[in-house]
Amino acid sequence: MNVYDFEYDNLRLSDFGYIICSFGSKGLQTVSSGSNLTFNTVSVRNGEKHELTSAEYNECLETTFQICKNTCENRDLEMSFDECRDLISWLNRKGFHKIQFLDYNDEYSDVYFEASFNISRIESDGKLCGLELNMITNRPFALHNPISIMLETSEANQERKIINLSDEEGFVYPHMEITVKENGDLSIYNQSEDRNMYIANCEVGERITLDYPIIQTSLSSHKIQNDFNWNFFRLVSTFNYSINQISISLPCEIKMVYSPIVKVSI
Repeated sequence: MNVYDFEYDNLRLSDFGYIICSFGSKGLQTVSSGSNLTFNTVSVRNGEKHELTSAEYNECLETTFQICKNTCENRDLEMSFDECRDLISWLNRKGFHKIQFLDYNDEYSDVYFEASFNISRIESDGKLCGLELNMITNRPFALHNPISIMLETSEANQERKIINLSDEEGFVYPHMEITVKENGDLSIYNQSEDRNMYIANCEVGERITLDYPIIQTSLSSHKIQNDFNWNFFRLVSTFNYSINQISISLPCEIKMVYSPIVKVSI
């Protein structure tokens, strides 16, 4: 990834007058693509074959890169004591924060990670001239910027199609806000996996919010926990098929927001 800047927790490296750089020699390198799977198998037929029992991610994405002052601004490359403190205070924190890289081809403009950093000093002749950042993320993959989907039905039992843009096979639970337009029992059925989300006794104007594993309603009189079948709606995808065909039993307005999984290296 040919990057020159990054935005971390709403601040850019360039805001401090710094750029991403390399103090080492140039040349080819092998870069991990992340999302490394561990395959668990069991021996069958006296070891003639090993059947797959499960596959899981055991590592999160991690990388190391370096930063220095932007030489285009014609400043002394030496970092001051206070400059070093400001950068370390910004990057080296006890928590993961959103980071987006700026690359020359804008390939990563819609992709983000959640990370924190361990930091080492780079010195030359006893002078501090840069920092080496070891970036540790909380996932084995990146995420796409949130995607919003608006659905509106004016009649009962209308169908809609939604494409899950995730690079990962399986499912994601979108954040959902549902505004009901007719009294009755609401079901949102996903034909792609034969899964039905059902909420009984909905009322006109009621706003239902689902943020897995939490469900809430704007009506205090609606005991929604008792009327919900606890099958949260989710978007599914496989390598060959990512279209979710859904049917909605009541007229309503639905807003979904989710961040698709993106399998890229750092």
